[in-house]
Amino acid sequence: MSTATVSKKHAGPSAGTHGVNFFRVLNSESIKFRTLMSTKLLMCLTFVAIVGIGFLSALVRWNFINQMVTVGRQGHKESVQQAVQSFPAGSGFDLYNLPNAGLNIGILIMGSLAVLFIASEYATGMIRSTMNAAPDRLSTFGAKALVLVVVSYVLSIVGGVVTFLIASPMFANFDLGLGWNTDGVIYSVFTGGLYVSGVALIGLSLGTLLKNPAGGITILVGIMFVLPFAGQFLAFAPGDFWKYVPQYLPSEAAGRFLSIGHVDGTLDPWAGGLVFLGYVILFMVPALIALKKRDV
Repeated sequence: MSTATVSKKHAGPSAGTHGVNFFRVLNSESIKFRTLMSTKLLMCLTFVAIVGIGFLSALVRWNFINQMVTVGRQGHKESVQQAVQSFPAGSGFDLYNLPNAGLNIGILIMGSLAVLFIASEYATGMIRSTMNAAPDRLSTFGAKALVLVVVSYVLSIVGGVVTFLIASPMFANFDLGLGWNTDGVIYSVFTGGLYVSGVALIGLSLGTLLKNPAGGITILVGIMFVLPFAGQFLAFAPGDFWKYVPQYLPSEAAGRFLSIGHVDGTLDPWAGGLVFLGYVILFMVPALIALKKRDV
């Protein structure tokens, strides 16, 4: 009787696979993001909303300036310029910041979408398949973060550019010389994209920590929209300390980051950017630890 001998060869990757790396995980997450019709529709609606709200905000500014000119300054070039320059920084009438006029809707939608991008997988149980495909887990978070950052940044920049192209001609009759060479315009376009991208990372971190879409979105809205409103009441607290606290909230610090120039009693733009970056890291680090350590 002959004995069959099986030759053992070097074990290679499983059939149909070539190993897992970050670029394959990134490709997988980008497919998840771009193949859903609901996501494509949401991106289109977000762009329209950013431009639309930006235009309405510009219209409010135009109407306010026009009333000042009509009532007290009779439309003289020098008077118009003095009126615009007299607006306090951060008062909402900074014309160089027109590209970011509709940005709040962008941070709301992209932040909520970021929460859903991972929390929905926990809700449906698909997260198990995702983590089995990428056992280190952190690469999945990194891939999702990169997709969200790129989409948020591009969408915000394009929306800001279109908003400025539509809104800036409205102020031509005031001879303000408002254009792309105006100090702060280009800066506001690119920093606006960073702001929305940062909020998207906060949303992704909240979705990872809570594993609940509704809870993550609720907390994100509370942090970015409700907390600043509540912070205004600190101005009525006794002592000078409390009136400076609200500027360190995430949305207020980011607002200073989008601005230019020094204003007494408030954070400088670079300081506001660092504070906002600190909040992004503050949410991301616990999310990464939880993703790595806990069961899915």
